[in-house]
Amino acid sequence: MSTISENIEIIVNGDLHARRAAVKELVGFKEEAVEPLITALCETEENDIRWYLAGALARIGKPAISQLTYTLKVYPDDDVKRYCAAALGEIGEPAIAELIAIFESEDGMTRGFASQSLVRIGDIAVAPLQKFIDETDPDGIPHRCAVVTLHKLRFDPENV
Repeated sequence: MSTISENIEIIVNGDLHARRAAVKELVGFKEEAVEPLITALCETEENDIRWYLAGALARIGKPAISQLTYTLKVYPDDDVKRYCAAALGEIGEPAIAELIAIFESEDGMTRGFASQSLVRIGDIAVAPLQKFIDETDPDGIPHRCAVVTLHKLRFDPENV
């Protein structure tokens, strides 16, 4: 078994088959691999490499949620944010609360990525979104983001 850094290096420089094998090994490291994967995701500018790194984070699942969310909120590169949001969407139900909380962000692009991820998660996000709508100011941007997301899921917030 290779180390975390060796597997990340394989993702950066390897061929398709080597990258897939490296992702599988990285998932086995679980939480220990999260920070190095996030660092690599932020450092590379190649989207195909980001795709593999984000895929590994998504497959690690719950242990990656807080660092993916933090990076989505604070990292300035929209492509990095997009891959973090995609990984959170792939993680699914365990990431719903964190994605909804991102609606409080000042950055519209970040809110949009969170909304897309919730739509990807699907119907299971409806009840938490409705609860958020019920608890927020109807004139506020976070509320409107939740309403738009429900509409993208084809749910009318008035009838849920």
